[in-house]
Amino acid sequence: MTGLFVFGSIFVAHNFFKDQSASIAKVLPTATPGLLCDNYDESGDFEKPVPVIWTARMDGCLVSCEGASFTRIPEDKKYPRFAGYYPGGLQPELGQGGRALKIYGDWIGIDADHPFTVFDNKCVPVIQINKIEVVN
Repeated sequence: MTGLFVFGSIFVAHNFFKDQSASIAKVLPTATPGLLCDNYDESGDFEKPVPVIWTARMDGCLVSCEGASFTRIPEDKKYPRFAGYYPGGLQPELGQGGRALKIYGDWIGIDADHPFTVFDNKCVPVIQINKIEVVN
């Protein structure tokens, strides 16, 4: 039985029926930070969190609903979308029906948070959510 494991950027092929050995099948280059998102030069952590109260709709869960992607209402021109994380996770039902939510939290920075799969190759604001209210 042969298996393929990923360790960082190295793929390792392993034969389970022979002696414990591994051979490197392929080495992939690691992306440089500038390739993570189109606006990477804007990314970074803030020295102090910025308290925010934003109205937004939840677009979908991130990391098994530990967080979610949101779109601001009305859309902000520079950062229309953001990632928000809530201690203990978010309820997926919050995103049903496109309802408006009032998000209270701390804006901790701009980061490459799921840029390829969720945020259209953009670094986005990252919010530590303290409270969510359903507006409608």
